[in-house]
Amino acid sequence: MSNIVKTLLLISAAAAVTGCGAGFNGQHQALTVAEEHPISVDSQTVTMTLSAAKAEDGVSSLDQARLRAFADSYMRNGHGALTVTAPDGAQTAAAEIRASLNKYGVPADVIAAADYRGASAADGDVILSYTHYVATPSACGVWEGIRERDYRNMRSPNFGCAAQNNLAAMIGDPHDLIEPAGMTDPDSATRIRGVTQFRKGETTSSKSDSELNQQVAN
Repeated sequence: MSNIVKTLLLISAAAAVTGCGAGFNGQHQALTVAEEHPISVDSQTVTMTLSAAKAEDGVSSLDQARLRAFADSYMRNGHGALTVTAPDGAQTAAAEIRASLNKYGVPADVIAAADYRGASAADGDVILSYTHYVATPSACGVWEGIRERDYRNMRSPNFGCAAQNNLAAMIGDPHDLIEPAGMTDPDSATRIRGVTQFRKGETTSSKSDSELNQQVAN
């Protein structure tokens, strides 16, 4: 075989290798599923209004039920302060509403007070507001080219999209996708029980499934 032929074969092999490397290792192929189908997390303001004039005389049973539902929603998904904004002269109504929120489980130190001008206590509203977060997944349904021959065995454009959409729909508090939630207080009763059992020489580990089944059978 002549040197010219050998040289041409080497050049062809190098070109083929280079072409494969560029085709199989592109920037798009390096994306993870989370990067290709991202979940965006946006903040939204949740509000509720109550009549200041009616609250001046005491919060009605209907408004108490609304306040309870609003307080429960804030405790589940609220972040930051729960602000009670009242018109000038409606301090009594605002105080009644803040007391009701505190009764329904909202800590007093996260309830913020504010006021606004332009409406009197007789015809104005008390506005309750807090911030929560909403997870919005990317849209699925990219079907172009999926019936063509794919000798490179690449994943389809929709790969992982449904899983990302399900994650966005199921997550309890989308803010956890931004940063993890804070740790709750430890269960002191459980810790004390474990220490007491250890001091008495009793078993502190949990019972296995076989032990529980044996107890049920007996």
